[in-house]
Amino acid sequence: MRRVLFLPFLLGVVLFCGCRTVIYQEVPPAPAPKIEIRGTPPHPKAVWIPGHWSWKGPRHGYVWIPGHWKIK
Repeated sequence: MRRVLFLPFLLGVVLFCGCRTVIYQEVPPAPAPKIEIRGTPPHPKAVWIPGHWSWKGPRHGYVWIPGHWKIK
């Protein structure tokens, strides 16, 4: 009798453990890029990495990551 009740229970657990709710968040388009002033490079081998908008979630929205010089 125990085995008869245990099998449907085990089957139910296995089937329902794989069920989950997936929520997709639609990200709005990024704002237009900001215009940045580069200035002079700090080093002859420096390369300008332009700034960009980075999505930080619905609470903060888009955050501007400023451009910077990187020495290669």
